[in-house]
Amino acid sequence: MKPNATLFFLIILVLVIYYTIEVILHNLTLKKFKYRIHVNGTRGKSSVTRLIRAGLSVSGHSVFAKTTGTLARMIFPDGSEKSISRFGKPSILEQIKILKKAKSSGADIVVLECMALEPRYQWASEGQILHSDIGVITNIREDHLEIMGPKLIDVAKTLLSASPINGTLVVGPNDFEKEVLDVCLDRNTKAIILSKEEIESVTDEEIQRFPYWEHKENVYLALKVCELLGVERNDALNAMWKVNPDPGALSVLPIHFFGKEFIYANAMAANDPSSTKLIWNSILQRYPDIKKRFILFHTREDRPERTIQLTKEFANWEGYDAIILIGSSTSFAFQCLKSYSNTDVPIYVWEHLSLDGIFESLISILPKQSLVFGMGNIVGLGMNLSLYFKNRSEQTYE
Repeated sequence: MKPNATLFFLIILVLVIYYTIEVILHNLTLKKFKYRIHVNGTRGKSSVTRLIRAGLSVSGHSVFAKTTGTLARMIFPDGSEKSISRFGKPSILEQIKILKKAKSSGADIVVLECMALEPRYQWASEGQILHSDIGVITNIREDHLEIMGPKLIDVAKTLLSASPINGTLVVGPNDFEKEVLDVCLDRNTKAIILSKEEIESVTDEEIQRFPYWEHKENVYLALKVCELLGVERNDALNAMWKVNPDPGALSVLPIHFFGKEFIYANAMAANDPSSTKLIWNSILQRYPDIKKRFILFHTREDRPERTIQLTKEFANWEGYDAIILIGSSTSFAFQCLKSYSNTDVPIYVWEHLSLDGIFESLISILPKQSLVFGMGNIVGLGMNLSLYFKNRSEQTYE
């Protein structure tokens, strides 16, 4: 055998042996967990992951969770959290390292939020990495259509590709019952499809006990998973009420500044049309007495599809007095609004303003009492602005 061929053969052999050892070690890691739960969906994944972990923590089990939302976090069995530092783009291989962390923490239940978008990676996350006992699909909505689309049915099929084999799949209300049942039949998995009526069994009083703005759908999904693992509803709820919200969770902040009072509703993490509209309607119902309302839309140059979707959605909403565009590619958002809108509300373009500049400009145009609805994208400027407003809300300026 020629030297080059021998070297090539040895390299291949070493790689095969290394891969085989890694697979064996990974399977041994998986066997350390009594239950593995995989949370997927368009919206609410991080919140549901946190709620499930909290609810299961009262069961006597040691529960580890990992979110991949606005800021990726590991949540350890004692409730402490640690952010995840990444070098380069996120990779689903990160989940393998996270499972090792969960094992070393002493956890016997692991709850992981799915971090994949493409169908092939969705399948790999489930079928080759986690092998979950319980899968969760929070909802099926229009987002990342350039990857998971182009149509909503394609999004459904993509999310379903991460369904467990020989397990249980819990799915929030959706219009794809046939597709869900077909996939579960193929994978010998029990399908639990929740109805809107079941979601409403979570009362307004129970929702109001959360220290942040939570959704009934998220809570009921988490309660259903806890029920499957034998946790009583009231015990799970009591633990969920103490949960720390995800950094990108919907928040409502009252801000007082030199005679101006406004409510800032941060819905920037809900970056699909359906979720954003649901939150907008909820905000209007909760604050009916505030008649002056402003939409603060954060656009991103690398998310043109999202800009098109959202501007088409809110261009003709009723009940707001002006639109404020911030972020990058605001000129594109402006053109979209002009194309879709049948109304003539003022549009302010503040693309190049700093955080202080945005806040000061906002104060200058707001009346004495108003509501500001933040939407679009939470990453980058959206998160920085949310933290800025949070700091402002903790003080009163006269």
